[in-house]
Amino acid sequence: MTTDSDQKDTPPVKRGPGLIATAVISLMVSLLSATVVVAVYDQRYAQKVVAIDLKGYIRSQRDKAVNNEVSDDELRRNIDAMETALLAEPANHTVLLKDVVLRNAPEIRP
Repeated sequence: MTTDSDQKDTPPVKRGPGLIATAVISLMVSLLSATVVVAVYDQRYAQKVVAIDLKGYIRSQRDKAVNNEVSDDELRRNIDAMETALLAEPANHTVLLKDVVLRNAPEIRP
């Protein structure tokens, strides 16, 4: 037989989070980690196609040089700017000529 003094000596039972709370927390952590992994993969590793209108750019620079709209130094700087824009593309970007790409590819412009 238990007395009132025995019941006072036993500490109350602590209950942890319930099954539903644990499942919700697990689901939220899983969704967050999956979202972060997919975002990092998309930004750093997934291949992206980028177009460049090299023929059009060279043609416009040639026309400007022929019409004396740009000096020789400006022409060199413009061509260097195009080269810099090409070299600035990340490693996961594939650069194709605009003539090859049909649509929906972002275009590099210096």
